[in-house]
Amino acid sequence: MSTVVSMSPFECKMWEMHDRITTHVTEETCRSEIESVRKHGQLLPALGRPLKNDPRYKVELIYGARRLFVARHLNIQLLVELRQLSDVEAFIAMDAENRVRKDISPYERGLCYARWLREGHFKSQDDIARALRISASQVSRLLKLARLPAVVVDAFQSPTEIFEGWGIEIADGLGDPDKRTCVIRTARSIARQVPRPPAREVYRSLMSASSNRRKVKRSAHDEVVTDASGKPLFRIRQQTHSIALLIRHNTLTSAALEEIRRQVADILARRAEPAHSVVDCGLKGYQRGREYTS
Repeated sequence: MSTVVSMSPFECKMWEMHDRITTHVTEETCRSEIESVRKHGQLLPALGRPLKNDPRYKVELIYGARRLFVARHLNIQLLVELRQLSDVEAFIAMDAENRVRKDISPYERGLCYARWLREGHFKSQDDIARALRISASQVSRLLKLARLPAVVVDAFQSPTEIFEGWGIEIADGLGDPDKRTCVIRTARSIARQVPRPPAREVYRSLMSASSNRRKVKRSAHDEVVTDASGKPLFRIRQQTHSIALLIRHNTLTSAALEEIRRQVADILARRAEPAHSVVDCGLKGYQRGREYTS
């Protein structure tokens, strides 16, 4: 038996085993839900069970973290379907509801399954599969996503952007020690970018890094190019698949940068055969503010 009630959202709390990453339930990520509730009201109730002997909360929500956030944000009543549920029944209800929602990510589901196992709610992956009536291979794939290193997950603007197929491919690449080094290095670089690239671009960058089976080898010393008096002008760095020109950003004007672009483009265009190296007139060093020291 169940009943739907309207109550203060501040009398509700989320079940500790719910499968949302709460740090990603924000005004920004819930903007469309906020506008929808403003215009049409709450269309679907959250699911909860009554709490006993809790001085602060009356209801524990099994699912509905975003609906709870919106109700609190707008300071309106929250619709809740109340049921008497065991933990196992709550797991099943939560997974069934969230499996059909587009905004619950495979990564979040994987984290949830991993936690169920870690805390002893289920003895094995097969137990989870039987309870949820999904294949054991599906549970295994989602658990694989949950084991992605934090540095890789942080390369994405939000872990909810990680498609299941993407996560599995990235995880497979991390199995090779040499590939892992490249992927981790690339992920750290992406995570420092503001703003982060689109999710698909992040995925492609990580996969490109994992396709390199060799460790990135750098020469012990960069070649320093000097003027006639011996004053350093720039460095040439040999990389695995490219050559980088490192120029001090405080000595390079916009006009000089444009001249370098034009000259390099002209040189490459005159070559009889396609270039096999990419000359990065850095303008990595220029754009990221990296400086060499003499």
